[in-house]
Amino acid sequence: MKRITWLLLSLLLLVACSNETGNTGTEKEKDSPKPTATTAPEPEIYSAKLTAVGDLMVHDHQIENAYDNKTDSYNFDYSFEQVKGYLSKADYTIGNLETTLAGEEAKYTGYPMFNSPDTFGQAIKNAGFDLLSTANNHSYDRYETGIYKTIDVLDQIGLDHVGTYKTQEAQNTVFIKEVNNIKFAFVSFTYGTNGIPVPQGKEYTVNLLSEEMIKQEIAKAKTLDPDVIIALPHMGNEYELKKNDTFVKWADLMFEAGADIVLANHPHVVQPVEFKYVQDENGEERKVFVAYSLGNFISSQRPEPREAGVMLHLYFNKLEGEGTELTNVTYTPTWVQFEKASGEKYIRTLPVYDILRDAEAGGNKFELTNQDLERVKRVHQELSQQIINESLPLTNQQEEYVIHEQEEE
Repeated sequence: MKRITWLLLSLLLLVACSNETGNTGTEKEKDSPKPTATTAPEPEIYSAKLTAVGDLMVHDHQIENAYDNKTDSYNFDYSFEQVKGYLSKADYTIGNLETTLAGEEAKYTGYPMFNSPDTFGQAIKNAGFDLLSTANNHSYDRYETGIYKTIDVLDQIGLDHVGTYKTQEAQNTVFIKEVNNIKFAFVSFTYGTNGIPVPQGKEYTVNLLSEEMIKQEIAKAKTLDPDVIIALPHMGNEYELKKNDTFVKWADLMFEAGADIVLANHPHVVQPVEFKYVQDENGEERKVFVAYSLGNFISSQRPEPREAGVMLHLYFNKLEGEGTELTNVTYTPTWVQFEKASGEKYIRTLPVYDILRDAEAGGNKFELTNQDLERVKRVHQELSQQIINESLPLTNQQEEYVIHEQEEE
């Protein structure tokens, strides 16, 4: 009897304890923390803005204008004082150096064989430029020595350069620049050197435009797995406003080889731009972009439209793991002033937007003649017609005009 009573008491205690602690399977599941699914991190998005301009030239008038007889020195900073803000907004800015920097002993001259003071290079750096293409028809204007000295000056200033080289090893090395985690490869070529022969055995000093050279340089670039390949060819017919079938074919060859962007120069006037679609080696379609000529950015050439140019702005986005895309292209029209209304020679590059806004407000801070102001108004319309195939009214004034992709007919 005692044993039965003890067993009953033990059983009752177990039941009581179970009820007090809520020790049931259902309650245990409710109180226990549930495992949560891990959320994959969002892929990083990187952005970069590249700005490119056309020819950076120094004619005799500019050399004379930059000279200060008090200090016996040359200062070209004033040439870019009004566009510096635009150039510096970009993450990376590109131009075509169409002169040599071969030193005073080689004599400073403009056309037809250019050699400029080193301070022109420094003014370019001060204005916000980062990369210069040095392969053009004036690369050999001071021969082999001029090639080497120009490279030395650019290196001392801290300006990147592509297209001419001091050694075979340097020519074999593709120039790569990482901008905001986007990896750009740059290649540069010129159609010739104005009949000045490149010394035998020194062919590496300048990249001459040929099918073999294009394929070779872009193939080398592709081995480095860049996000974007940009070709900077010096080609075209001088002063021709329309794109020429010959140079369209050259650009297409660069795209077929693997270039994503082609920014050409040489005509000294602005030519059309366009988006295109090409098939890569895997048969996949990709979108590319070409500018056939960006015109003169700074020079002393006065016949219209050689005093007009553009700053071309390229916007890129890179989605980690998904590749890089050219998301937007815009342009800023420019005009080169030659002298002030007072008659004082003053050769500098001006943004068309700033001139028009100033005039609209009743000002004349750039000291333009009435004739020059009327010319700038025409530049605004001519360049819009040339680039976006639309004549924009003067009331449509913007710092950057969007270049829309044209539908194929």
